Amino acid sequence: MNMNDFRKKIFLNSQYCTYYIDKGCTVLAGVMRSFGYKYAIKLPGEKLEQVNVVYRKFTTLMNCLMGAEILLFVYLFLFPNFLKLTKLPFFVMSVILCAIPLIMLYLTYISVNYLYENYLSRYVGSFQKVKFQPTIYNIEPQAYETYRKTSKKSIYVLAFMMAIFLYFVFMPMAIDIMVANGKYKLALKTSNVYSKFIPIFPDVYAQRAYAKFKLGKYEDAVKDFELANDYSLSKVFNWDILGVKTYYIPFDEMINEFDKEISIRDKKIDKQFLMAEKADYLMKNKKYNNALKIYDELIATYKKLEDTAFSPERVYFNRGRARALTGDIQGAAVDTAVSRKMCPECKFDFETKLVQKP
Repeated sequence: MNMNDFRKKIFLNSQYCTYYIDKGCTVLAGVMRSFGYKYAIKLPGEKLEQVNVVYRKFTTLMNCLMGAEILLFVYLFLFPNFLKLTKLPFFVMSVILCAIPLIMLYLTYISVNYLYENYLSRYVGSFQKVKFQPTIYNIEPQAYETYRKTSKKSIYVLAFMMAIFLYFVFMPMAIDIMVANGKYKLALKTSNVYSKFIPIFPDVYAQRAYAKFKLGKYEDAVKDFELANDYSLSKVFNWDILGVKTYYIPFDEMINEFDKEISIRDKKIDKQFLMAEKADYLMKNKKYNNALKIYDELIATYKKLEDTAFSPERVYFNRGRARALTGDIQGAAVDTAVSRKMCPECKFDFETKLVQKP
C-alpha cells in the first residue's frame, strides 16, 4: 500500500468521509457510520454540500449530548454514590455501571438518528438503508481532495483531550513532589482543585491530609485521611489518623484511642510500636511515671532480642528523660549514654511518628 492509499484509508475512517458512489448511486453516511442511506441516483454536488453541513451539525450534536450525558452520569451519579456502589456485589455494580450509561447513549443515538433520517427524507428524498462500506476505489476524488486541504480540527480536539488526560494523570505526582519539598500551601491549593474534578482519588486525599497536618489543620487532616481510607477501600491510614489526633483531642480521650488501637492489633510488633508512641504522648503531657513503665517494658523486650518496630535508641533516650524528670539522675545518665552510643547523630523528641508522608 502506497502512502496515498494509506491516507485514503485514514479518510475512510474519518468524519470527513460522508458519502461514496456505489454503481452510480450515492450512499450517504449515517450518524453512527455503521450504516448509510443509498439513493437511486448520483446526488449533485450542491445537494451533497448541503447534506455535509447538516451531517456535521447532527454528529456534533450527538457527540456533545453523549459527552454531556457521560459527565452528568459521572458527577451526578458515579462520584456521589461511589462508596455505596463498592459495597454492592461485583456483578450488580458492573450491571449498574454499564447498563445506565449504555441505555442513555443508545437513546441519544436513536433520537439524533431519527431526526437525521427525517431530514434526509424531507430534503433529499427516499432512501434505502444499507451498510456504509466505502473503499479507496469508490470514494469521490473531490471529497478526498477537500479533506486533504481542510485543516484537521480533530487534531486540536485530540491535543486538548490529551492535555486534560495528562493533567489528571501527572498532577497527583506533582502534588506528591510539592509535599516532599515542603510546599504545603501550594500542595493544598492544587489538591483542592484536583479533588473538585476527581473526588474519589485516595492518594490526593492522603497528600492533602499530610499538607494540612503540617499546616496545623489537624481536624481537617483527619477528615482527609478518613476519605483516603474510604476511597482506597482500606484502613491503611488508621495510624496517621491516630497520630494527628494526638495534637488536638483531650488527653483522656486520646489515651482511650491508643488503648483501643493497641487492643485490636494481632501482631506483637505492632502493639509495641503503638506502646512507644503512647509513651511519648504521655511524656508530652508530663505523665512521666506512666511513660516510664511503658519504656521499661519496651526495653525489656529489646533485650530479649525480639523483633521490634520501635527505635530502641529513641526509647533509651526518652526513658532517660523520664528518669531524669522523676528524680533518677544516675539512671537517666546511663540511658542517655546508651542512646548516644547507638546513634550519636540522632536528635530525639516526643513528636508522633505515626503520621508518615504518603
